[in-house]
Parts: sequence; structure tokens; C-alpha cells
Amino acid sequence: MGLDSASSKKKYYFTFLAYLFSAVTAVIGILLWFTIRETLMVTLTYVSFNFWSLPAIDNFSFLILGIAWLILVYFSYYYYQKGFKDGKVLSKILHITGVQSLLFFVCKIIMISTGLVTGTSNYFIAAAECFVGVGFIYYATRRNREEMKDNSLTS
Repeated sequence: MGLDSASSKKKYYFTFLAYLFSAVTAVIGILLWFTIRETLMVTLTYVSFNFWSLPAIDNFSFLILGIAWLILVYFSYYYYQKGFKDGKVLSKILHITGVQSLLFFVCKIIMISTGLVTGTSNYFIAAAECFVGVGFIYYATRRNREEMKDNSLTS
């Protein structure tokens, strides 16, 4: 009976952590949602897009990015729970956060290239976003490779 209780507590603890990490991913995703939307609108006005179609594009981009955000939240929860079961949760968190950081980097580079965002600090922020994103993805991939290599040696 004590073993079932301990395993049940561990399961609830991992489920809680998966929810917590999904919430963090969701908050970063909301920030990314508005950043992508702003970048899209600035880019469309920068390339002299039809002024009358901008409100429709803005509304549809809001809807599509909202659906993508919801998919991200559900996927991240599933991905993190799977990571807890496999013992690879850190690499899974780093993968998703790394991709999010690289998307921030792409948006920042687009804003810098249009000339609407200036200043040395923006270059440093873009470089930091790039290094964090690439570093997280590299570390997660390397960690996955090492774990697969260890599993193949022990099998």
C-alpha cells in the first residue's frame, strides 16, 4: 500500500511540474504571439502593402497565431509529460524554449532590418536570443544523443 501511495505522489508531482512548465511555455508563447503579430504588421506596412487589407490581415493573423499558441500549450504539456516518463524532461524543455528564443531572434532581426528598431542594445538582445536559442537546442540535442548512446550500450 505504501508503494502505491509513493508512486501516486510521484505521478501527481510530475503532472504538476508538467503543468507548471507548460504554463511557462504558454507565457513565453503569448509574448511570442504578440511579437510575431507586431513584426508581421510592421513588415506589411514597410513593404507598402494595401492599406485597406491590413485590418483583415491583422485579425486573421491574430486568430491563426492564437490557434498556434493553443496547439503549442497542449503539445508542450504532452511533450513534457512524455519527458518525465522517459527521464528526458530537461532536453524537451530546452528544445521548446530554444525554438521560441530563435523565433524571437527572427522577429528582432526583421525589425532591425526594416530600420524601425535601432540602437546597440537591440543588437545585443538579438545576439543573446540567437545564442540562447542555438545553445538550448544544441545542448538538448547533445543530451538526447548521449542518452541514446548510453541506452544502446546498456541494452
